[in-house]
Amino acid sequence: MTAKHHLITGAAGLIGLGLTEALLKEGNRVTALDNFTAGRRSALKETGAQIINGDVRDRQRLAQLVHRTDCVWHLASIVGVRKTIQRPVETVTVGLHGTENVLRAAAEHDKRVFLASSSAVYGKIETDPVHESADCRFGSPDNPSWTYSCTKLACEHLAFGYSRRYSTEVKIGRFFNVIGPNQHPDTQMVVPTFVSRALAGQPLQVYGGGTQTRTFVDVRDAVRGALLVCRGGESGKAYNIGGTGEISILSLARKIRSLTGSDSRVELVPYHQEYGKRFEETQQRRPDITRLRKLGFEPQFTLEETLGRIIEHLRQEEDC
Repeated sequence: MTAKHHLITGAAGLIGLGLTEALLKEGNRVTALDNFTAGRRSALKETGAQIINGDVRDRQRLAQLVHRTDCVWHLASIVGVRKTIQRPVETVTVGLHGTENVLRAAAEHDKRVFLASSSAVYGKIETDPVHESADCRFGSPDNPSWTYSCTKLACEHLAFGYSRRYSTEVKIGRFFNVIGPNQHPDTQMVVPTFVSRALAGQPLQVYGGGTQTRTFVDVRDAVRGALLVCRGGESGKAYNIGGTGEISILSLARKIRSLTGSDSRVELVPYHQEYGKRFEETQQRRPDITRLRKLGFEPQFTLEETLGRIIEHLRQEEDC
């Protein structure tokens, strides 16, 4: 495979770091763009990629970077339920303005784009498992629970539009609950939060009744899936990228408590106590990955293996 120059936005995030490492290992050149409001600069620096501190909303600078590269991986986004509720304007502007800037520059300079989307675009999922052609259903537009979901869906519509109108080569990956060692507890994501609290002997707070289910996927599998989509997927098409197992959040808390050997208690916390009275939660999120499997994908890592890596990583960080 001929080495290429790749631009990754949001490169300091969990998926961005994994993708940076994978592309560099193949002998490619990587320019890593991030504003480091959430990502980890130290971890990104260790990869050896060219690092640029910048914002995807800066159209001129982004256009210059896109022009100099062969392929753009657009991962930059505000993530985390609490952050997207607290920062609705930034969630929308980073999503829409950043995505349009990437797509416009890619169209002008004839570059390939991989757009990172999310299982959140399905909204109140009612099919199990959910296929890429499933309908999307959301709550009231003035409910902040759906700001992130609707933003990601709008970004997809931009991508579909550029593909149809300008023949831009753009492929979309809808990620389902990606986890891995570089996902720090500061992100407030459920797995690193549970592990960190379990190691510290603190209560594991499960929101609602804990019956809501998720399908987690190891970041190494997610990166492999993204590479398959970008290189072999169909332009103007979306692909679910996720695992196959399903677990309730209550069961997840108990599993992490067991794997860490912790005596932390599990507490059920009402949603409104943390996110407000109008908060709505998706109760089930399991992907149909048939479309991705046709590209040669199959998850390689079990939930237990991935949790073990995360636990070991956070233990080592605590010892430092």
